Amino acid sequence: MTILFSFLIPPKKGLPVLMYHKILQEHPDGLTVSADQLDHQLMYLKEKGYQTIGLKTLKNLLKDGGLLPKKTIILTFDDAYTNFRDYALPLLKKYNFTATVFVPAAFIGKTNIWDRGNDAIMTAEDLKRLVLQDGIEIGLHSFLHRSYGDLAISDMEEDLNNCRQTLEFYGIPYVKALAYPYGGYPKRDPELKAQMISLFQKTGLDFALRIGNRINPWPIRLPYEINRIDIKGTDSFFTFRTKLTKGRAKLFA
Repeated sequence: MTILFSFLIPPKKGLPVLMYHKILQEHPDGLTVSADQLDHQLMYLKEKGYQTIGLKTLKNLLKDGGLLPKKTIILTFDDAYTNFRDYALPLLKKYNFTATVFVPAAFIGKTNIWDRGNDAIMTAEDLKRLVLQDGIEIGLHSFLHRSYGDLAISDMEEDLNNCRQTLEFYGIPYVKALAYPYGGYPKRDPELKAQMISLFQKTGLDFALRIGNRINPWPIRLPYEINRIDIKGTDSFFTFRTKLTKGRAKLFA
């Protein structure tokens, strides 16, 4: 049985960034939130006065050096599944929320082969139509959905180039932000991490997002280590509310 320690964790001030993957009608699991769960969560955000922003807006807020508006949140969806188009997008429109969708570029129009799965990924046409929606952004999720914790610096550079070239070939507008697949990056290798940061700066990447399960203090000091909070279909609504204000439900998670 999972023991929660949320009562010992004080609420945190700053910017929560929520991370979702699949949205389906049923069968929630670690990577799948049901459409009903998402509806309930977005309704709660709306009722509590939260407002969403995208990464373009985040960049401008940091550039201007102003205060973070109260109850600001970012919603992100990894892997660009067609179930985002089918189930999440209508709910985002319903509540007038924005979101960023991170695309593993090599799998556009295919399936989640990296998981040996058969979940469909949106096509290039799907993605182009998506960015015509108010407040929906496309970001990078590596080319082959490989962990940056396993890549040499030359591989990272090739990966970023392949992502950009693919999206530009299809004419898909995108924000200059990377969501690390599996949350992986070389955090235990200071030399490689420094090389990675230098590469990101050289190539004009604005942000990179990890997992972390923390609220981001404002202003964000580490643009290539933005924390996201992993929202699971196995979370109770109490756990969702706890993660929203504290980043995590377990004291030592």
